[in-house]
Amino acid sequence: MNPALSLTTLLAVLCLAGAATPEYKAQVVTAVTMCAKEHNVDLKQVIEIMKQSKLPESKEQKCVVGCFYEKMGYVTDNKVDWEKVKALNPQKYDTPELVEKVNQVTDICSKVVTEKATDICELGVQAIKCLKEEAEKVQLPKPDIKFDSA
Repeated sequence: MNPALSLTTLLAVLCLAGAATPEYKAQVVTAVTMCAKEHNVDLKQVIEIMKQSKLPESKEQKCVVGCFYEKMGYVTDNKVDWEKVKALNPQKYDTPELVEKVNQVTDICSKVVTEKATDICELGVQAIKCLKEEAEKVQLPKPDIKFDSA
């Protein structure tokens, strides 16, 4: 299993960005790039795997997800801060209908993933799993995030 697999789901769910703002896309690219480097995951593999929509399995994969959550500001006191996640939702989509869908997904997951984590890597995985499953139910589009340097 490829260590970068976690980012597939991460970007497919968190970035749910058919038409994300350039600022949000840049923030995602920066966070993913930094986290891949910090956890010794090849960015080219991450980019290739982003198309697959699988959940992370290895420790490295999970830690890239947790790292991403921290870099994006989605973690407060070892918990997912769903209000911060939701605050960026309007930057992820360009239509009110899609923003409403992603808000619904966020609200559901805010009730499912509520516990503090002793391991940020595991916290990221719990959140990603919920977001992925709920996003699929409402048929949110896949992300359109470009990595120029890979």
